[in-house]
Amino acid sequence: MISILVKLEKLDKFDQWLLSNVHKNHFSFLTKVMKFLDFIGSTYFIIGVSLLVLFYLYFVMKDHLISVLFIVTMLGERLLGEGLKPLLNRSRPNGRHLVEIDGHSFPSQHAMNTFVLYGFLLFILWRHVKNKKMKILLTLMVIVIILVMGLSRIYLGVHHPSDVIGGYLISGFWLTIVILYARYYEEKNKLRDS
Repeated sequence: MISILVKLEKLDKFDQWLLSNVHKNHFSFLTKVMKFLDFIGSTYFIIGVSLLVLFYLYFVMKDHLISVLFIVTMLGERLLGEGLKPLLNRSRPNGRHLVEIDGHSFPSQHAMNTFVLYGFLLFILWRHVKNKKMKILLTLMVIVIILVMGLSRIYLGVHHPSDVIGGYLISGFWLTIVILYARYYEEKNKLRDS
């Protein structure tokens, strides 16, 4: 839905309003923080973290189903993002970009990377953490990480706000499908084993 609104340029006024308000508040320290977030949301960093997570899931936890689902989740997110970019062909915001970037703007790959990676990690942690307060704390931490990553893309001038929101929605949809499949598969196996 948001892809259609972006293609029809129905969100341009919202994007311009939010971009101009965020860009009024550039500070040296904050710019350094946002550039650090740019790095930890980058493809190279996400691949590195994903390999560590995969190693842990497969060799330490010996959870082969979740390992395969993790690979499918991360690859699917990447394919969705890279597949939509040329279809929508949206250019980056006008103005100064505080980091070097190329390619199309919609959806934000950084927002998608962060949403799917940390969302999947949260899914795994929720399965193993029994303490309710700890689950709430972990959930809040993941939400903050995801939101701050999205804000960094807008602050750095490399994405329209709707690129970030679109990245969240697409990633949330994809992650929901994967989690529902994981639960379905586990329930099916429990019934078969009983």
